Amino acid sequence: MNRFFWKRLIGSLGVAFLSLQLTRLLFYLNLRSYFEADAIELLHAFLIGFEFDMVTIAYLLGPFFLALPFLKGGKPELLAKWFFLIMLAAMNLLNCIDAEFFKFTARRSTDDLFEFAFLSDDIFNIAPNLVGHFWYLIVVFGIISLLTLAAMNKILETGSDHPKLMMIHSLNLLPIIALLVIFSRGGFHPIPLSIIDASKVSPPHLNSIALSTPFTIIKTLGKPELPVFEFDENEIADLDPIVYPDAVIDSTSLKGSNVVLLIVESLSTEYVGSLNGLGVTYTPFLDSLFQHSLVFENGHANGHRSIEGIASIAASIPTLMYEPYTTSRYAENNINSLPSLLRKNGYHSSFMHGGNKNSMNFESFSSQADYDLFYDRDDYPFPDKHYDGVWGISDHYMLAQCIEEYNKYPKPFFSTIFTLSSHHPYTIPEDYQNRFPKGTLPIHESIGYADQSLREFFQKASKTEWYQNTLFVITADHTSLSEHDQFQTKDGSLRIPIVFFHPNDSILTGSTSKLVQQIDIMPTILDLLDFESPYFAFGKSAFDTTNSGFSIAFKHDQYQLLRNDQLICFDGNKVSIIYDVVSDPMLHYNLIEDSAVNYADNEAFLKGYIQNYSVALNHNSMTFEAWSEMQK
Repeated sequence: MNRFFWKRLIGSLGVAFLSLQLTRLLFYLNLRSYFEADAIELLHAFLIGFEFDMVTIAYLLGPFFLALPFLKGGKPELLAKWFFLIMLAAMNLLNCIDAEFFKFTARRSTDDLFEFAFLSDDIFNIAPNLVGHFWYLIVVFGIISLLTLAAMNKILETGSDHPKLMMIHSLNLLPIIALLVIFSRGGFHPIPLSIIDASKVSPPHLNSIALSTPFTIIKTLGKPELPVFEFDENEIADLDPIVYPDAVIDSTSLKGSNVVLLIVESLSTEYVGSLNGLGVTYTPFLDSLFQHSLVFENGHANGHRSIEGIASIAASIPTLMYEPYTTSRYAENNINSLPSLLRKNGYHSSFMHGGNKNSMNFESFSSQADYDLFYDRDDYPFPDKHYDGVWGISDHYMLAQCIEEYNKYPKPFFSTIFTLSSHHPYTIPEDYQNRFPKGTLPIHESIGYADQSLREFFQKASKTEWYQNTLFVITADHTSLSEHDQFQTKDGSLRIPIVFFHPNDSILTGSTSKLVQQIDIMPTILDLLDFESPYFAFGKSAFDTTNSGFSIAFKHDQYQLLRNDQLICFDGNKVSIIYDVVSDPMLHYNLIEDSAVNYADNEAFLKGYIQNYSVALNHNSMTFEAWSEMQK
């Protein structure tokens, strides 16, 4: 084995590891407010990161290293070099993308990143804006790529001692094969490295630094969305996803009411002054409206993306797997949803979204959820005149058009409105610019615009005949950019408003600290409307006195449950994280090693929940009829 081969091997590995660590450093620097830690903790996370980089190097650069002993100039070496550079550039690009995308998803991207990119034509509309806003990431990516090119040109200048001795080259191949086998496992581990292994980083919120986006994509690519769980029946709670309506509230006055479900893009609790406890607001209208509403102060999203939020809200289906439910293999399952259930009571249903055709897969979901009508930008009277240039029709125009449509709809009606202007790049119509506080984050001004659009919507709606007989539900699809620590924890990063308002009903006033999540919205609406038939739902009515409240999500390859003042994370085999959210609201202290902490009840609840989820999705038993038949 010759010294020139070893120089090439070590040099190429050094370039790969160094460039990946540089993009990891970029990821941290751009998101450092999310990853508060001391220098030792950060260093440990970066060192653990080498293990995950080993795997990506083995999988994606392995062909280059296998060819390395036989490269001796000419076209084969040129092709091998460019294979190395292109693959490494792709790996670095994915890390650079997540340096911003993480702010919206609170996790490293998985293989569904490609579905997000190619789900509709939106990517072609937003790409120029992304380049303009995040130019610095492109500059850093370009610099790293140029340095990588220069380094590889220098490394591959080195020749070979024995260019004609095939035996020498074959012997050189042996250590490379051994090295790639070790790398593919992330080092000398008894089993190959997986995403959950990042949990060994302490504190746990640093695990996203240790991970790399190429690794999380590799580990989720082609992976079955949902494993089949069969826990010991003695270890799980006996849970039933069937809701049998019970007269727990006096809702007869709301029976037959119209329902308008307002999903406000990216409306984090952090932006709402009446809920955030920060003394600052970007939603003065909503603050005033909430004084006359029933407000659930502890509202939670079940995910971090619009495509996850819509199924949670309209059909009580959370996404407890890598891929969003609405784009998964289970998306064609028969389901109970607000439109399908309310049709039994004579409701006309519509989904109103000013976005481009099938943006975020909304049209496909609305069809599966059995909405009577889907209304998008193509249906709007002035699709080009009022187009924001990126996502669709600006909020105040679209909301005004919703009122015009409702005036024509048969009554009673149920309608979902999904706004869009408070989504990056936060485009505000010219007539509304410089009217709202700029705030400290790019999204703040657009939240002010969305709030004003809602003010105008309610002002116009209040003059219609149907307004006094309409239940309005205001919530968000997910949270977004954050600047305050308490809204960046595993708990706080899911906090959204969940509010019920009826202009002609005194029941829906006041506020409560009860924990309510997106999947509880459907059962709560049905409860308020005095819906009488049993149905399937993963959530519970907020008025169900047997339900103390809980929040569930799937984050960082783990199931997360918040219940009974305790937050636990479960990887499918064991609980790895326990927090007491009362004594430790910032979630600094993982109590997993504290033998005095009792989490058995929450673990049993979570196991029972995800087992039901797995069974229902895998057996297409997501309606009352199908689930009941399966239980026979």
